[in-house]
Amino acid sequence: MPTMEAKDVCVEIENDEFYSKFLDESIKPIINEQVSVTDQVNKLTQGIEKLSKSLEKQVLAKHNDLLTQASHISDLEMTLESVQTQVQNLLRGAEKLKERVHTPYYALENQTLMLERVQSTCNLLRHSSKILVLWNKLQGVKDNPSKEAIILFELNELISDYDFEGIDLLDEILKAVQQRRSDLLKNSTDLLQSSLLSGDKVKLLQCFKVFHNLQCTEEQIKNTVNSILSDLKKEITAALNVQMVTIEVKKSSSGRVAPGKANIMNSQDFKIKLWDNIEKLFKVDIYNSCTKVIMLQNVINELHAIGNFRNIAKNFWSELCQVFSNELEKSPLTVNQSVEIDFPRLLKSFNDLLSRLKCKNLEMNRSCLTKWENSFLSKSLGKLLEPVRSMWHMSQVPNMDQVDNAIRIIAEALSISLGDKQLSISLANSVAKSIKQMNVEAEQRLSMDSDVAQIIEPPTSTQQKNADLCNALYYFSSQIKRVLVNMNSMLPQESIQIVQNSLKDISSMPILQLFAESIKNSLYIILMTMHDEPDLIRADDPAGKTLSCSPYMKELQQFVSRCKDIYLSMFTEKPALNECCLNIARACVERFIQHICNVRPLSKFGRTKLQIDCKHLEIALSPLVNDMTELGDHYRQLKALHLLLEKTPQEIAKSQTEGACLPYSLVMMFLFSHGGHHLLAPHTCAGWNVQKLMQWLDSHKNERERLEFIAGALQRYQNHVRQNQIATYDEVYPVLLQLLDDGRKSIKK
Repeated sequence: MPTMEAKDVCVEIENDEFYSKFLDESIKPIINEQVSVTDQVNKLTQGIEKLSKSLEKQVLAKHNDLLTQASHISDLEMTLESVQTQVQNLLRGAEKLKERVHTPYYALENQTLMLERVQSTCNLLRHSSKILVLWNKLQGVKDNPSKEAIILFELNELISDYDFEGIDLLDEILKAVQQRRSDLLKNSTDLLQSSLLSGDKVKLLQCFKVFHNLQCTEEQIKNTVNSILSDLKKEITAALNVQMVTIEVKKSSSGRVAPGKANIMNSQDFKIKLWDNIEKLFKVDIYNSCTKVIMLQNVINELHAIGNFRNIAKNFWSELCQVFSNELEKSPLTVNQSVEIDFPRLLKSFNDLLSRLKCKNLEMNRSCLTKWENSFLSKSLGKLLEPVRSMWHMSQVPNMDQVDNAIRIIAEALSISLGDKQLSISLANSVAKSIKQMNVEAEQRLSMDSDVAQIIEPPTSTQQKNADLCNALYYFSSQIKRVLVNMNSMLPQESIQIVQNSLKDISSMPILQLFAESIKNSLYIILMTMHDEPDLIRADDPAGKTLSCSPYMKELQQFVSRCKDIYLSMFTEKPALNECCLNIARACVERFIQHICNVRPLSKFGRTKLQIDCKHLEIALSPLVNDMTELGDHYRQLKALHLLLEKTPQEIAKSQTEGACLPYSLVMMFLFSHGGHHLLAPHTCAGWNVQKLMQWLDSHKNERERLEFIAGALQRYQNHVRQNQIATYDEVYPVLLQLLDDGRKSIKK
């Protein structure tokens, strides 16, 4: 309860507007001007009395605890006094111990210092003795720089160990040693420079033995290389200095430039003089500097013991390329433009230099020349594309002069890269883009209208334009191939392959193929009329009669000759034309064999007539194919068909088992013509006409499908014989069954 009352008093004071102002420690309470001072004092007095009464109540309530704490404080004070006494005793003991330790420590310290001084004095005397001995030794080796360097290095090491100041005995010697070392280093450095100029390897070896013995080889190498590079940088700057070049040009051209031609002549002379400077720079200055560094490298390589300095020449070359690049970068615009235009000349200078130096560690650092190479390639690509684009600015077919101009520029692009493989490959890619552009432009102008492959009327203007476009492309392609053949031994194979690959898409075949399809379709129509020939079913004996070929064959001959002379002769690309003609001839032979094997009915007279047609087919196709053997299997099948027409079914079956080249399916279709009227041909069984049969054969090239088609006809014939109780099978039927079985077996093999 008292505790709660105390809390209530505190809460009351905190919440009271008057008392709360006296609780703020940071701000001075402001006396309320509306209340009199007396009232304020009285209120403060009342508040103090309340607090006093609250404290009295709390003391009364906690008096036992307060008394206990007071007694504990007395005990604590006694304990602290005891601890203080013990601490003082401990401090007095520590002081006594300190005195006992310090006395011997100071004595030992003094003795150690004395010993150190004695030791230093002994070392000084020992080093002085060694210095005197080495100095006397040095006096006897004046004519041997290598040994002198060893002794000087040892003296230098001894001198650097201690401070000999104040030792009068050594003052003059130390100065003399320093002077001898400086003189030896200077003489060796001078000898190094003169030896590099004269190419004296023996003296160079002597120099580096001295440097090695003086332990300054790395420093000397660095200084020597930096000196060579610094001198070379000045030469490069002078060669690329456009003002100096201009002055030289003016001096050389004074008095000979005609009025009105000054700018042209000056520009040309400037270019000539600039490249003379660059080529001289590489042939003389850079070459001489590189030979010095390479000789330096070779000499150091012979001295295996002096350390690992295997990349002196390589690092020098890398820095040289970077210096040249930086100086070229800082040169005027006219110089940069000349280098961009004739960049291959710069590359040739680099490559010729490397070839002359014959140092395996030196390789062309192209990254330093990337800016000028990219600019050159960009300009070269523009130069290659410009004649191609200009010749197609209108819809007409480009003339030979325009094509020749494009070929000439391509040949120039390929030739200027000779000697540098990477540049050659880059230019070959640019040439490939030019060729692709040529092909794209031509393809965009090729017409694919409905009359583009008509073979009835004379060639239309569209057909003639297509042929002219194909001929221009072929001429373009063939001339570039000739350029590649002429440069085969000089160009990298990668470059040749890039250009050759870009020429693969250039061909007259797409247009020729359209003509081929039209011609083949017309040939198929002509061959279809074979079935309307009355001579094929004549019953009289052909023996002793002079027979000519069938009318359809004469028509075919005339048609083929006309197509070759009028339409195919428009094209000059012989490889594509030859392939197109072979394609037409093969298709004609194949369809001819299919028709002959399916003529129904066919008499002995008819077979003789077809034999004659076989021979005349070769004559008919001669405008397309000079040598019929080029047709391969198709020609062999035509010959086999010729023999087939004069054999009996049994002979045909025998020749087939002996390896005849005609497919079993076609031979079996032909044998149906030897059978009676009950042995219906396969297509007749299917209710097809010959045209439908030809379509089916075109879409079913698989021999298994064709044999099964024939097997269906044989099965139907067998069912017909059984249903009608016919006593015997047709004499051809067993032969057909045997051939069917053999044909199926040949497929399984």
